[in-house]
Formats: sequence, structure tokens, C-alpha cells
Amino acid sequence: MTESSKILLQGGTLLLHEANERVVSRRLDLLIDENSILKIEENIDVDEQNVKIIACDGKLVSPGFVNTHHHLWQTQLKGQHGNHTLLEYLPSGNYIGSLYSPEDAFWGELSGAMEAVDAGTTSVVDHSSLNLGIEYPPTLINALATSGLRAVYCQCVPRTIIEEDILNVTDDHAPESALRAWKELAAIAPFADGRVHLGFAVDNLHLPTGQLQELYTELRSMGAKIITSHGAAGKAFGDAPSAVQLLNNAGLLGSDILISHANFPKDGDAGLLATHGASVSSTPNTELQMGYPPVALMPEFRPLASLGVDCHSWGSGFMPGQMRLLLQHARTERSHSLEKEGKWSRHVGPLVEDVFNLGTIGGARSMGMAGQIGQIKVGAKADLIIFDTKSPSMLAVAQEDPVSAIVLHSSERDVETVIVDGIVRKEGGKLLPVSIADVPASPPRSILTHPQLTWVDVMNGVLDSRRRIKDKAQGMDFKVAEERVIDAFYMNRSTMHEMI
Repeated sequence: MTESSKILLQGGTLLLHEANERVVSRRLDLLIDENSILKIEENIDVDEQNVKIIACDGKLVSPGFVNTHHHLWQTQLKGQHGNHTLLEYLPSGNYIGSLYSPEDAFWGELSGAMEAVDAGTTSVVDHSSLNLGIEYPPTLINALATSGLRAVYCQCVPRTIIEEDILNVTDDHAPESALRAWKELAAIAPFADGRVHLGFAVDNLHLPTGQLQELYTELRSMGAKIITSHGAAGKAFGDAPSAVQLLNNAGLLGSDILISHANFPKDGDAGLLATHGASVSSTPNTELQMGYPPVALMPEFRPLASLGVDCHSWGSGFMPGQMRLLLQHARTERSHSLEKEGKWSRHVGPLVEDVFNLGTIGGARSMGMAGQIGQIKVGAKADLIIFDTKSPSMLAVAQEDPVSAIVLHSSERDVETVIVDGIVRKEGGKLLPVSIADVPASPPRSILTHPQLTWVDVMNGVLDSRRRIKDKAQGMDFKVAEERVIDAFYMNRSTMHEMI
């Protein structure tokens, strides 16, 4: 791993946001000092003995991607959800976390975070639904710090396992007990030299209003960076109020509120979010598989929106993959709407640049870091991606339209170098080793035998962990668990297409 120092990106094509948020490309040098961008100029002169020089001639330099909704711990579950709905996912992809030991949690979180870095994501809002005891949040924070990723770790309320064989669990939302361990972490946050902040995830907005208000008051008094919630709606949930409405009715909307999904919004939801400076995160891959149309490119939501991956156990964690799914879905929906009016369009609708911005400056706003991340400018954090343009997929398009090259043509193989907080984390197309962090506590003892981890070490840790979890899951009745989910989430059986 290259330590923080001066780094010169020499001769690259930089993607810069102008004041109106239009993206322009300029061939310039970029100088990093410690964790920030110091200069953006032509032909920056440096002392080559004291500066790491990365030749970027013919390459694209992009802001690092900002992913505002991700469950990073789920790596061991990859491949299980290719044909799942939300109902089928919840027992096998969320409640199954009850089988994770702290060591399993560390490997899942670390590998999920490193996968994000490998794909050019430099900042993540980690909605962490894996709080099975007081040792879990510090372990997960440690894995984030170790990975080098910038993150807001949003801890969920504690979860108790009632019946393991059918994944019957209960979550404790009482403010005093739910926040006891969190407050100890909040008193010493942020971590990793300010790279990992502390937030919170509240996934039961149907609590009594007084209890909900007490919970949010406590979180805000202790400096929670983000308070995030899943917003689920649609026929499965009847005509229940939206997450936005529930928070607004309790007087809790604010600029620190991030609603994930927010599909099937109610009239006025976008206006309420805008009034209070709150945000939404769309996760196109999972939402489209669930049949939940993403809202991020709806005109009324676009200024408030950002993009997330949700579950890398469900699909690719590559943010341009999320961008292209969302973009083409939005274009198709617009065409269908016009067709219903007996019309057609001369123009395509949302632009490539619109969805690129959702994954960069839009994500920065949702993360509470506007102007600090998600764009290339002097004074911003040095979170950057260098794209190779010589692959068959990037050839010619990178010279013609760099934003289209990234959004519509790139893949992880084109992400040559990733810099997070001024430190090179991927170079020459390969993840660099990571050093075990010691904040806010040491990881499980079995991990400490390897103070520095290569990707092969992490891979082996994940595969061993996966085998242990699969062994524990033998004989579990997921159908019974699904029935419990239907009841627990007040899902409407009368409108379900299939009975089993």
C-alpha cells in the first residue's frame, strides 16, 4: 500500500463538474497532497524524488463513485438471489446473517468493501443489518477501516435470535437498549483519520411516534452523520403510508435523512424531501428484479437522488452497471408514457450525464459530503479513479465521449487505479494489500495472525466462512421463514399472485 504523500496524475483527461453540474473533460495534471487535491493545472512541475508520478496520458480520471446504499457484509451469500423477490430474499439474504460469527462478519465486510474499491467505488453508506451482539459493530467498523474505503457505517438496532432453525428473529428498537453500545462508538467516532463515520439505520418506522422521536433525538444529539431507512411500498404492502410520510408525520425529516428505494412514492413525497433537504437512494439492479421501478431519474426526484448497489450478493457492485440499468429503464418508461398519450419523442430523455451525476455529486449530497467527494476540484478529497482506455470496450468511445465511455461501455477491468483519501488502493488493475486496523477495536483473534492481507488471503477467508455458514444453514425451512416475513411486514396475502 502506498502511504499518503504527494501524488501527481500526469497528463490525464479529467472529468470536471462545472458550476451548473455539467461534466466537461480537460487534459490536465492533478497534484494530491496528503488526502486532498492540491492543484489542477497544465504541466505541474514537481520534485520527482519526493512525488509519486502516475502517467495518465490517454487515460480518463474520474471522481470516485459514491454508493449510498449497500449491505457490505453479505459477500458469503453471493449467488443465492438470482431468482429472488424481496420476500424470498429476506430470510435467505438478511435474516441468514444470524448464522454469522464475528469472524464471518469481518470477512464478509472486508471483502465487500474491497470489491467496491476494485470497482472504483470510493465512498459507501453501509446499511449494516448485522448487529447480533456488542462485538459485531466494532468488528464491522474495523473491516471498513482496514479496507481503505470511505464510509458511513449505519448500525442497525440489536437483533435477537428466537428460533434459529426457522430464522425467527426480533429487533430491539427501544432507544435506551438499542443505542447503549452505539453511544460508546459515537463518543469516539469518526474512525480511520476521519474516513469512517458513524450513522444509524432505522427499519421500523411504524413505531409509536414518541418512541421514534426519542430515538432520532438521541441519534442527532450524538452526531449521527446519516439516519437511513428502507422505504418499501407497492401492492405487497397495501396502501400503507410511505417512509417519507411516516417521518414527516413524526416531524423527523431533515438533511441527515436518507431513504433507500422509496419505490411507488405517494403524491407529495418528493416535495417533502426537498423541503427538508432529505435524500433518496435508488438501487436499480435489485429494484428492477423485484419489479419496483427506481425513482432516481423521475424529474421530481432527480435533484434529491443518488445511487446504491444494495446487495452485491444479488448482482454486480460496479456502479456504472447500476447507472446503465437505471438510465435505460428511465428512457423506456418515458417512451411508454408518451405512447399512452399517443405521442413519441424525437429525443432520448434522461442523458448519460444525468445518471453519472447521481453516482458522483448526487451521492456526495446524500452522504452529507457535498463539495468534499464525488467531484474533482481543488480542496476536495483525493478520491479518484483512473480508467484505462485501451481495452476493446473502451477504445474510440473514450476519445469521443468520456462520460458515455464510463457509463455505457466500461467494466471493472478498465478500472486501472483507485485512490481513496490520497492512498492508492488499486494499481495496475490489481488490489493492493491492506493492513489490519485497530479501530475501534481489534478484529477477531483468528484474523490477527495476518497483520497484512492480500486479496488471496481475503478470498480464502471468505470461502472458509461461506462453508461454515452453509453447514449451519442445512435443514432450515425457508418457506416457514417466508410466511413469518409476510406477517411481520404486514404484507397483503390477498393480492399475492402465487399462494406458495
